[in-house]
Amino acid sequence: MEYLPLALLLLGGFVLSLLASMAQHRYYMRTVNKLAAQEHRAGVTLVSGRATGRLRGAVVLLLVRRSDSVVERALVMQGASVLARFRERPQLTGELSTASSRAGSTAIAGAVEDARDRYRQMQSGTTIDRGSAVRMRTAR
Repeated sequence: MEYLPLALLLLGGFVLSLLASMAQHRYYMRTVNKLAAQEHRAGVTLVSGRATGRLRGAVVLLLVRRSDSVVERALVMQGASVLARFRERPQLTGELSTASSRAGSTAIAGAVEDARDRYRQMQSGTTIDRGSAVRMRTAR
């Protein structure tokens, strides 16, 4: 009986953590769907990449023009908490092959490289068995 307050505190922390993680996932999906709806046109691919670090990770969403592999728009979510939000990163726009050199941090560079690898796998037609990448359908 003496451990009941501690058990309730731990349970409350677990539930709070679960709710915060679910809220961040919903935010990520809302952002992906909003970007896909805004940029729904022929000839572009929306691809995501992620990288983890010791303290902070990063997730990138890149809108890539398929004709010449140029990043037209880039959003980055970087941080160590569930309060991290996507922000536009215009410095990542341009040639996809050199985007990681313009990243500004190792976590973002790793996420850009992951997105670039996923994009190349999508273009080559091989299956992607890790994570997710969204390919926008061509307009008809």
